[in-house]
Amino acid sequence: MTVRARDKNAVPGRWWFVLDFALKAIMAIFLFVMMALTAADVVGRYLLDAPISGAFEVVQYLMAVMVFAALPVTTAADSHLTVSLIPPTSPGVVGRLHRIVIRLFSAVALLLIAWRMAEQARILDNSQQVSGYLQLPLAPIAAIMAAFATLAFAIIIAKLIAALSGHDDARHDVDATRLGLD
Repeated sequence: MTVRARDKNAVPGRWWFVLDFALKAIMAIFLFVMMALTAADVVGRYLLDAPISGAFEVVQYLMAVMVFAALPVTTAADSHLTVSLIPPTSPGVVGRLHRIVIRLFSAVALLLIAWRMAEQARILDNSQQVSGYLQLPLAPIAAIMAAFATLAFAIIIAKLIAALSGHDDARHDVDATRLGLD
């Protein structure tokens, strides 16, 4: 099996480079804040008998935003988990058809996620739902999650159009640098 590195320009343009960097920075910052907040809460709870009030809710919100911020990055890099019954690097019509079917299925799934999250944001906003302890509004978090899912949907549609027009390649599935094969 030939392993080739992923094309660094899977989604072309400088705008994507900036957005990709921003999303990865958001994820890194949120992950660090979740780690630091959890560590401080544990130390405060067990050593000082003074837990951080609302730490659990803040970690929940950061986790939700972090997971949905990863959707566009994962989609652009073709890094979603898939079960490959047909090798994605198959040449010709079979490989192209495989990429089209996978991207079509992904587009439908991302559209459903974006739609349901937007609907949930609307419902939460109309009912003015807030969190249990800190009384933070829930609608903005759902709206941010819907926006990230919508961005991932737009990216997969662009990739689907590229696959339909024959302007994509089959070198997207295995990242040799992560396998130490570069």
